[in-house]
Amino acid sequence: MHNFTTRKIKNLNNVKISDISNPDLTIKSYIKRNYKKILRDLYDYLIRRNFFKLKYKNFFKKQTYYYNLTLPSKGFSDEARKKKLNSIKKIEKKNMLCIGCGNGYELLAWLKFNPNSIEAIDIFNYTNSWEKINRYINEKKFKTKIKFSQKNILNLNSKKKFDFIISDAVFEHLKDFDRVIGHCVKLLKDDGVIYASYGPLWFSYGGDHFSGRDSLNNGLNHLILNKNQYSNYFKKNVKKIKDEIKYYGSGGLFVKEKLFSKKSGNEYMDTFKKNNLISIYTVLEFCPMGLNLMKNNISLGKKILKKYKKLYIEDLYLKSQIVYLKKTKDD
Repeated sequence: MHNFTTRKIKNLNNVKISDISNPDLTIKSYIKRNYKKILRDLYDYLIRRNFFKLKYKNFFKKQTYYYNLTLPSKGFSDEARKKKLNSIKKIEKKNMLCIGCGNGYELLAWLKFNPNSIEAIDIFNYTNSWEKINRYINEKKFKTKIKFSQKNILNLNSKKKFDFIISDAVFEHLKDFDRVIGHCVKLLKDDGVIYASYGPLWFSYGGDHFSGRDSLNNGLNHLILNKNQYSNYFKKNVKKIKDEIKYYGSGGLFVKEKLFSKKSGNEYMDTFKKNNLISIYTVLEFCPMGLNLMKNNISLGKKILKKYKKLYIEDLYLKSQIVYLKKTKDD
């Protein structure tokens, strides 16, 4: 879920594309047991996260909200995030809404928690991937039903309520973020939970999902270049749309479609607060490359802060937020 119209997109040669499913993704790669990841998660749980909790205590000093943990990027695995949500509220036999599901293969990881249903939506068309997943679910006779549709979240009837609203790598791409969050609140049960992970944040290193792909020193180009300079930088480094989707996380597509909410960490949290939501557990991830760039190029940081008065130097390397939101009693 990235914008407010379900539509076809144009590739970089202005040719319309109806289905942008990634044909190289397979169900097998998502369901096979990866023992290396299992061991890493165990190591993270027992050692790394406890160490980082002490090492990076009060690492971000200008964030105006409480956060529980600071980690280097990719320090809180997908599996750990799901387990955390299940510890906050049991997923079994509950109804979930996934916004911005993309190809949808990641949803298979939720099946082990036995939800009753998952309604998954995206404004883009991934029909080929969705059909593969539904065939797999039917063949294996999972009790959980997953319903995919190309749909705008604002078109969901607010009379329909969900126990969970889940979202990975979507909030940073919502142009009208405040409006979407307001609608999510309407769709969420009073005791429901919104889980969301999002980043890189716009003002951080590589916040446009594009800058820095040619050189680590250019990771903040989306903030310092003027419109014409950035356009030339984009044209020089963008790849064919199939390669953008396959190798670059669709970064070029996001830039072309201007799919960014352009908020700082504090602004995301302010929006949640305005909509009577509070994060009961918050993880912040920083970008080591952005941090090193700021240490090695002090003048660059000063230049950006002069241009964006509301920012702090730490915003340039605050990469991601992971939040577990519940309604406040005032809602």
